[in-house]
Amino acid sequence: MFVFDDPGGGLAVITLIERLSKEKDLELKVYAGKLNTEILKQKKIDFINIESMIKEGIAGKIFNDFNPDILISGTSGGNAEQELRNKAQEKSVKSVVILDFWKDYSRRWMYAAYEIEKLNDKVCVMDEETKKEMTEEKFNPARLIVTGNPYLDKLFNYDYDECDVNDDNENMTENNFLFLSQPLNIIGIKDYKIHPLEILLQSLSEFSKKQNHKINLNIRLHPLEKDSDEMNKLISNYDRDNLSVQISANDESLKDQIRRSEAVIGFNTIAMFESRAMGRRTISLNVVPVKNSLINAMLSAGIEIVSLEKDELLNCLSKKYTDKKKRNIFAGGIENCARVVLNELNLN
Repeated sequence: MFVFDDPGGGLAVITLIERLSKEKDLELKVYAGKLNTEILKQKKIDFINIESMIKEGIAGKIFNDFNPDILISGTSGGNAEQELRNKAQEKSVKSVVILDFWKDYSRRWMYAAYEIEKLNDKVCVMDEETKKEMTEEKFNPARLIVTGNPYLDKLFNYDYDECDVNDDNENMTENNFLFLSQPLNIIGIKDYKIHPLEILLQSLSEFSKKQNHKINLNIRLHPLEKDSDEMNKLISNYDRDNLSVQISANDESLKDQIRRSEAVIGFNTIAMFESRAMGRRTISLNVVPVKNSLINAMLSAGIEIVSLEKDELLNCLSKKYTDKKKRNIFAGGIENCARVVLNELNLN
């Protein structure tokens, strides 16, 4: 049984589903959050929608109806995955968890009916630094297995359509920039004197004047984000002759937007890694403290990290960019995670 809610974890688990679907004699049951619907349909994977927050009784019914030999889950913000992990622990059913990003480790088990130190889940983590950080948060290191991330392995090491960008960048439009927005509370910003978007707009406006080229900035909102009066006012203030600013339509493909962009700017999401896998210049705005493991991963992917200060961002934008598309990094995530699952089922 697979369960995942948020798209970030969904991408990692779906990649593993694609791999395990090739194994004989495996019956796969997939429960997925609504934000994963389109990608599952595209990949023709049968699934049942699950709410982000569910009651214990619903988890028990789902578990009893399928009676799985193993539970494979993501680590989203809701409780659905954890309620099923609680049932797995209660019934002594094997559980494998795919960690999808380098932050909020303890929070991902906040709905656990068991203490972190006593979890029976085997947790597939991205690297040794992540394992070290989780151990410092009192996770049992014996339950943490360094596998790599399946989705990043797929992006950087396989020739899927999602990351196929021609070397001549024929899809790119010069001076098109993409900003991957996020709700400020999600990235840990609660109080601010200047909205992060305004600092970005100030920097891009000055950069366009310095280069004597008009810049087009497309803002892509996070699935959980809505435009606000504050954001719309900022856009109207900076949408001038040298800088065109607009919020993208909800139905636009992220990968198409990346393909059209000369550079992608954001905070720290899996989409930043998608951008680098597609060969685009990618700039992470450093606004809150992040784990060393995440910093190392971003630098490995060729993501530039810059403080969200106008002068520093302007200096970064002004530097000539020559980095090429990365390959042969984050390798092994797919097969390593598959091996963990198959070992748990005694099928290796």
